Amino acid sequence: MGRAVKWIVWITVGSAFLASVVANNGFGPGKQHWGYSEVRPRAYIFWWLHQAQTQRPETRPLIIWLQGGPGASSSGYGNFEEIGPLDRTLKPRENSWVKDYNVLFVDSPVGSGFSYVEDRSLLARNTTTVVSDLVAFLKHFYHTMSAITMADWEGSVPLYIASESYGGRIAVEFAYALAHAVQGGTIRCKLRGLFLGSAWLSPVDSIAAWPQYLAGLGFVDEGGRARIERKVAAVRDTVRQSERPGLSMEGWHRLQQTIVQETGGINCYNVLKPSRKEIQPQDVESDEVLVNGETLWWYSDTGPSPPESHTSSNPLERLMRGPVSHTLGIAATKRPPWGTQRTAVFDALGDDFLQSSVGTVQRLLNETDLELVVYSGQLDLIASLPGTRGWMDRLFAHSPAREPFTTEPSGIIEGYRSRYSDRFTHYTVLRAGHMVPADNPSAMLHILHRHVVGPVA
Repeated sequence: MGRAVKWIVWITVGSAFLASVVANNGFGPGKQHWGYSEVRPRAYIFWWLHQAQTQRPETRPLIIWLQGGPGASSSGYGNFEEIGPLDRTLKPRENSWVKDYNVLFVDSPVGSGFSYVEDRSLLARNTTTVVSDLVAFLKHFYHTMSAITMADWEGSVPLYIASESYGGRIAVEFAYALAHAVQGGTIRCKLRGLFLGSAWLSPVDSIAAWPQYLAGLGFVDEGGRARIERKVAAVRDTVRQSERPGLSMEGWHRLQQTIVQETGGINCYNVLKPSRKEIQPQDVESDEVLVNGETLWWYSDTGPSPPESHTSSNPLERLMRGPVSHTLGIAATKRPPWGTQRTAVFDALGDDFLQSSVGTVQRLLNETDLELVVYSGQLDLIASLPGTRGWMDRLFAHSPAREPFTTEPSGIIEGYRSRYSDRFTHYTVLRAGHMVPADNPSAMLHILHRHVVGPVA
């Protein structure tokens, strides 16, 4: 936590860096700032801030967005496919979060998106390292932004952490570390709450719910359900026993392929979208992050992924490695192109991937005053609603008050709000899968507006 943090910039350091950031208009509308932070020797986090599209953005809360995977990119997928000011085709997004809030896209862990390491041995191998990197980054981000804007971002701007899938694990661990850093006086951030979307907080609970979830929706018969349950049991046993590194992930991959075979290639991100039966053997894990923003699921039966390519074959990849990187001034460098280390990030965190962070959720509720908002898409298989309810029911001995919520002016029911306590709320979002902001943006904005504090006093 006390490590020095250096800034790597495209021209020089110090005041020249600040001037170049202020002068550059960025990619797309609105005021933007971005940069690299060396959080460990030869390990670099890339960040990209889109300031709120208001007259005084420094009076609006700051939301950090952490993508899942691990290895998926906040600056790419989260920005252009879910919540940023432009979509992947560069059309303005009607329900962009940037209209109301300052949104900070952080490519974490190092190796995700534009973030990178100079040597693969420096990739994070557990959440402890990922969180330590984020804390180091945030301290220097606050210092830099205060110098650029002459506003006290650290001391006066409310901070929220929003996340998706595996990013939820990082979010709760990051929040817990930040809360203790605030108590210890090493940072002054005004952390207020977390938004945990499709949260991969208890992987064992999630996968244990898959057989019955699939059977209940008619994707498998009784025989298929039983075969999937046997694979689930094998993964659960290896996670608990921790017999040897990598064994849990071997079982995880076998479980994935069993579900693909039993369902004919169900779309695990949204079970009502077209299945993936047509996927050819050469389609591999690394490609899934480009289409679905995740690396935790793929449909290949070929085993390990091939070497990562620096050529662009996907629209999002072409956008990030072409116009975006050139506009931001980070294309003609010795750094690896956007996304080329993503598979290595997932592999490095393999032994950590199936661990639980529910205990940290409990500590956040017991030891801090933070508000936690969890939301689940009803059509998500990966972090399915029954699995999420499983770990929530263990946290709370009582049944929550539950009510529908609607959006205006349509009055359509978008989902159901379950209030477990004053500081813990769960939303079931209808007509949405794993990527709730993309599938039902109106419902997502309703959730944000209800729980994010208004303008800074």
